[in-house]
Amino acid sequence: MRIIRYIVIAWFLTNNIFAKDLYYSDEFEIKFKSENIKLKKEEFINIFKHASFKKLIYPLLTDDEYERVNNIITIDLINNFLFSLNINEEKINNNNYSSKIQLTYDNSKIINYFINNNINFIPYDPERFLIIIFDQKLFSEKILSKENDFYEYLFLNNLKYEYFVTPNLDINDRYIIKKEDFLSKKIQNYEQLVDKYKYKNILLVHSISELNSVNINSYVYKNNNFELIDSAYFSEIDYELFFNNLHHKALNYWKNNNIVDSSKITNLTCRIKTLNLIELKKIKEIIKNNNIIKKINAESISYNNSTYNLIYYGNLNILINSLYKDKLELKSYNDKCSIKIL
Repeated sequence: MRIIRYIVIAWFLTNNIFAKDLYYSDEFEIKFKSENIKLKKEEFINIFKHASFKKLIYPLLTDDEYERVNNIITIDLINNFLFSLNINEEKINNNNYSSKIQLTYDNSKIINYFINNNINFIPYDPERFLIIIFDQKLFSEKILSKENDFYEYLFLNNLKYEYFVTPNLDINDRYIIKKEDFLSKKIQNYEQLVDKYKYKNILLVHSISELNSVNINSYVYKNNNFELIDSAYFSEIDYELFFNNLHHKALNYWKNNNIVDSSKITNLTCRIKTLNLIELKKIKEIIKNNNIIKKINAESISYNNSTYNLIYYGNLNILINSLYKDKLELKSYNDKCSIKIL
């Protein structure tokens, strides 16, 4: 049984590392008619390169850093990060051309470019927000209700807001979150809410309607407090405009709290707890392939308790989160650090 367990661990870790290093674009379909098919085909491919590369780097950068990179993007720069270009179902009939293409990028090269050019970046995919909405009107108050106009809009347009998660809006929800939580700016049943939905990022929207206006304050729940991230005013509410703006601000808020300062380098000495040397080897592979770890050096090696020095970019909390997403647990307390497989 132990041998099987080691094989499973090795298979999972190896495949996880490989998957992290590559980004696959959407499949693009090309159709056109031209007397110069080669030139026109290259023009379309370059358009798709720009579109797919921008889609790739947007979640990795804050607004400021994205604009900085966007201003210097060229085809030559994009080609440096291209791992493969696959052309399928290609057909040429006289001057008619059609095909489907997919681009694959090397994530590690992109991160190295950010580091070498002092561009701060996000080392892992953005997390989603559970959105709790209190719609307070003159003669009605709706929180976790299907009759809440905000939720009605989100249900009809859920594909537009990939970083929002709506609650079930069942009877139990109404006992977890109450009007008093919004008024006191504190979620009394926070642990129960997280336990039910498994999302630690909570976005709270409080809409207050008066006779001729609607004021909407939006908060992120952090350290047992409502932290304001947006205030909006409407004489007549535009749900699309409101949610587009809030979606962008919530995502950028999350990015700014998970960004790696590429100019900050820190040393950390950790004990790595393993069952055997095979497991140690795989843990080292994960660490070496982690985007924010610059170098790992051995200080002492033993059967199940070795010591290594990590040199990494950014702060410790980001490193801990990054390794956790790779199924490694890093604990640090009073200058003592340990790492093990989850």
